[in-house]
Amino acid sequence: MGSPLPPNKHQEKSLRTRALLLDAAVDSLADIGYGGASIADITARAGVTRGAQLHHFHTRQELFARAIGHLTQRQREAMRRRIRSLPENSTAGAILVELVTATFAGKLGRAAVELYVGIANDPPLRREMLRVQHDLTAELLDACAARMDSAITRERLESAFWLTINLVRGTTLDEMVGRDRARRKQVLADWTELADLALRVN
Repeated sequence: MGSPLPPNKHQEKSLRTRALLLDAAVDSLADIGYGGASIADITARAGVTRGAQLHHFHTRQELFARAIGHLTQRQREAMRRRIRSLPENSTAGAILVELVTATFAGKLGRAAVELYVGIANDPPLRREMLRVQHDLTAELLDACAARMDSAITRERLESAFWLTINLVRGTTLDEMVGRDRARRKQVLADWTELADLALRVN
């Protein structure tokens, strides 16, 4: 019989297992949707046993309750990575589209849409989702402002910012229903030009 893990190693293993389950929940949401994201699928994706899953999350609802914060943190990390890689000469419109897309499009964007819809009739989870996503959005807006000409008023920036978020979420829904990817790319390119005009400093 092997020796039991020391407390710190046992804790590390437990945290890794928890993270694997939460990552798998996000991936399952993005790939097959809230309705199809079963415990069996999530444990298989995570590569853990049913017993390990039950140790961390007793029910599917509990798992998705914790996935709200985990998904939001992954979106925050994606945003920060894109901030670091933005070219210094990016236009205001490009900054908006690049940072909003990094945060609210792709796999993480699909997972967020599925989670919003899936918990829409669960008031406590819905409030938690709105709270953490509000904090993420506020950080994203501040990050955009910090990288633009200070002469752009907050009012103009916020108007373009929310239009961009709604457009990106719309293109994410287009992706989810199988619309043409090239067309979505062109829509974002067109919006980048329009956002540049809206934020131009005279």
